[in-house]
Parts: sequence; C-alpha cells; structure tokens
Amino acid sequence: MPTIDVSEVTELAARLAAAPKRRQALVSAAVKKGAQNIKTAIQADVRASSDSGIRRIPIAYEMRQEGVISEADIAPVRGGAGGLANIAFFGTSKGGGSHRFYEHGIDELDTTARYVREAARGL
Repeated sequence: MPTIDVSEVTELAARLAAAPKRRQALVSAAVKKGAQNIKTAIQADVRASSDSGIRRIPIAYEMRQEGVISEADIAPVRGGAGGLANIAFFGTSKGGGSHRFYEHGIDELDTTARYVREAARGL
C-alpha cells in the first residue's frame, strides 16, 4: 500500500491554528506596553509634586485577559500614601487636584490603539 507524507500539511495546519494565539499575544503585549507608559507618566507627574506625601503615591496596573479581550486597570495602590490619590488627582473643597490622571491615558490612547490594531491584523 502506498504511503503519503502529510507532514508538511500537518505542519501548515498547526501554524495556521497557532496564528490567532500569536496575534493575541501581540495584542496583549501592546496593551501591557500602553499600560506601562501610562503608569510611568502618572508616576512622573506625582513625583514632581511639592508635597512629599503625594510624591510617594504608588501607581500600579493589573492585566486581565478573557478570551480575545485584553485590558489593563491602572490605579493608585490602596493604603498608605495611595490614600492621598483622590486629593492629588481630584482635589478637595480646599484645593488640590493639580495632578493629571486620566489625561495621561488620553495622551497614550492613539499610540496604543495603533499598536493594538497592527497586532490584531489578521485575527
């Protein structure tokens, strides 16, 4: 009985099946890079404060992935100096709120969206 070598077809099928996973990994990497850039910008902003407590506000991000959705949650760390975040970013009736928070995300949005779009091409 003749045998047919299908190893190349099998290899091609495996590469095609893995392509969406590779693309998803690239999308996640683009989201993570955007989150890191936003975190770095927020940290630089608060570190420039004249208030020593506000300079110590820790900022972190948490990545979440569910199916093809990749997202990052960027926020001040709760507790300690992180408790001053509301005053730093939003202020009180007596003042404050001179530091940018959401604006750093807006600044990074177009760049991150472009990288995500490039990474997702072909999904």
